[in-house]
Amino acid sequence: MSFALRALLPLSLALSWALATGPALAADLPPPPKVESRQAISAQGVDLKATLSVDKIKVSILQGDDIGGNSFGWFCGNRQPLVASETFLKAVSAYVTSLTTQELKRLGYPMAGKGKATAFDVDVNAAPDFRIGGILTELKQEICTEPGKAEGWALYKIDWALFSERKQKVVYQATGEGLGFSKEKIPDLHKRAIVASLGNFLSSPSVLEALKANESEAAAAAAPASAAATADPLTTAAGVTSLKGVALASGGAQKNQAQLRNAVVTLETATGSGSGFFIDKSGHVLTNAHVVKGAKYARVKLQNGDKAVAEVVKVNEQMDVALLKTSLTDGDALALRSGAAPDVGSDVYAIGSPLGVLNNSMTRGVLSADRMLQGKHVLQSDAAVTFGSSGGPLLDGDGRVIAITVAISGAGGFNFFIPIEDALKALQLNVTP
Repeated sequence: MSFALRALLPLSLALSWALATGPALAADLPPPPKVESRQAISAQGVDLKATLSVDKIKVSILQGDDIGGNSFGWFCGNRQPLVASETFLKAVSAYVTSLTTQELKRLGYPMAGKGKATAFDVDVNAAPDFRIGGILTELKQEICTEPGKAEGWALYKIDWALFSERKQKVVYQATGEGLGFSKEKIPDLHKRAIVASLGNFLSSPSVLEALKANESEAAAAAAPASAAATADPLTTAAGVTSLKGVALASGGAQKNQAQLRNAVVTLETATGSGSGFFIDKSGHVLTNAHVVKGAKYARVKLQNGDKAVAEVVKVNEQMDVALLKTSLTDGDALALRSGAAPDVGSDVYAIGSPLGVLNNSMTRGVLSADRMLQGKHVLQSDAAVTFGSSGGPLLDGDGRVIAITVAISGAGGFNFFIPIEDALKALQLNVTP
């Protein structure tokens, strides 16, 4: 195990600290750099409703990079240079992520948690309103070690960012340098440096202002929706949501391919991308649950390049389906097929955004099977789909949705789709013509 990794492991549980002052370090240790330390703004006593989560901290330091030195003994001699190993880089990423979460909790910031969901559904209200992420760009240390103790200093430089799920963009970012320094033998120099870096980021009023602004923006967005509730075709009774679908255009899938492709969108979240499609003129989009996993909102990209933000309304993880709502109400939508699926051997068409960049690609195949797979009802087809197509529609020859893309086998010709009636049932949706 590297000396740098060992310095991370025995850190104490104390979260608050003050930089030590007094005589210089042992003569053999290089002096610490000058780093400004600012007080983090606490959220204790602030009635915040916006919640946070911490994304895995990324590390831009490369394997083999110089990260300082380690010395030994009473006189801190025998300095040995340290380089970053693969094991160390993985460990420091996990440690900074965990410590950031702990410190945010200590400072009173509301953290997203599990809601009251069933074994099949996900409470989308338990998803975070904001995500805090960071990139560790520099780590240096000059430490004199004894078993379980360390004297010297550690420096962490992290590019922090606050990402708004509602706006689907970074709303504040800043670089925070943090120094852990002591002339006495203590076990937590790295921890002090990480907490100091986060503290410098949280010292800006912009962070708390962004969290407060989210609440007022959410209230403003909800007001018009309430006023127009009587005009909205969405009604909910006994958990079932009713939507007014669209009529099927005559001419078939090939003739209407441009209109059908216009109804399919690319979805992007902080963690990935996929496809989806409009099912009514009120802006409702169907997709896979795994496409929007852990998100309250997703970016929607139309075929013409226009972009909007969609709110995750319903999720059923077991069936892997989700319903989103956008403010877009003037575009194309897809008609849904009711009743049995087409006969095996019938022509079918898949539309999606392969690889997340080949937007609104349409492929043709045949319905290969209507089967049970690992206890789930699926349709099988050789219509070509690939990563990024998940959540897109599978259409019959008339252009009606018969299923949602869910799994790509990679073996060629063995792709699987969730029957549309099963998807609607899982989400408790009733879509009328």
